[in-house]
Amino acid sequence: MHLLSLLLVAVLPVASMARMHVHRNPQTHRSRHHNHSRSTVYKLQDKFQGQTFFDGWDFFTQADPTHGNVIYESKENAQDLAYVQPDGTAVLKVDNVSTVAPGGNRRSVRITSKASYNGALVIADFWRFAHGPTVWPAFWAVGPNWPNGGEIDIVEFVNEYTTNQNTLHTGTNGVCTSNPNVGPLYKSANGTATQSFTGNLVSTQCLSSGSNNNGCAFTDGEGSAGHPFNVAAGGVFATLWDDTQISIWRFERNQIPQDIQNGNPNPDSWGTPVALWSNDSCNIAASFQDLSLVINISICGDWAGADFNNGNNGGTCADAVANSTNYDWAQINVNYISVYQAA
Repeated sequence: MHLLSLLLVAVLPVASMARMHVHRNPQTHRSRHHNHSRSTVYKLQDKFQGQTFFDGWDFFTQADPTHGNVIYESKENAQDLAYVQPDGTAVLKVDNVSTVAPGGNRRSVRITSKASYNGALVIADFWRFAHGPTVWPAFWAVGPNWPNGGEIDIVEFVNEYTTNQNTLHTGTNGVCTSNPNVGPLYKSANGTATQSFTGNLVSTQCLSSGSNNNGCAFTDGEGSAGHPFNVAAGGVFATLWDDTQISIWRFERNQIPQDIQNGNPNPDSWGTPVALWSNDSCNIAASFQDLSLVINISICGDWAGADFNNGNNGGTCADAVANSTNYDWAQINVNYISVYQAA
């Protein structure tokens, strides 16, 4: 999770997302960075799926770095919160059964991949993603010694938001900003140059610290998160990062490219990404190193807590933790997560 401050998203007031990372150094997969080109072929390196899904992850059990009303359980204690269904779908959820006092902490899970990466194409298929009052779910990648190792937020929103946010966080070891006026333009099938992203650019300074933690962010369109995302049977998020760019695409269930379904992803055929950060304005190689994947569901905390009453919820976020029905939809269902490297 990250450290973010107040951010204005479209017409919805988005409060602060503050994150600090407590992260151990996992096993590292080293790979050379490759330029994204028409000739690039991607080879599968890791795939998290089915009954062995959780074998590739460590369970984070420390106090929530974002000050949430949450207890992150160990693998042994999370048998009811992190499991694989008979159909092979991996589930991560918040406890929606136990009695918790107002202002108390509720059980949840946060997992970190054992492997870390230096450049990758990450494709994640989610059948559903957690949402609900007080809920702060995320799928992201983070390096050691935050923010100096960098962070890429692939799926993140709070409460009952229905728009996803993509954000980068960097330290002082590399200059990194979002600049819509520089960088490569994606082209349509007829060769016409188009804008390099489809999302709404809401902040441009990626540098994150204790005093300024917005990061550089894009918001996706309506239905990219929350209840509408789940009603549409979820979708696929594809993240490409190398020395030249970090790009994030989202595909609805009925629009997943055939090359992804076949296991031969070709980003050049996917069209314009939702979010793009170019090496022209961001020193990607210096800013993003040894990133591990993370999936978690926090409760309240620095963003969901601060934004709680923007959804016309009564009382305080901390008090709402006592209502177990707030977590009936606080569940992430993962079909698979695949990590590819340029061959």
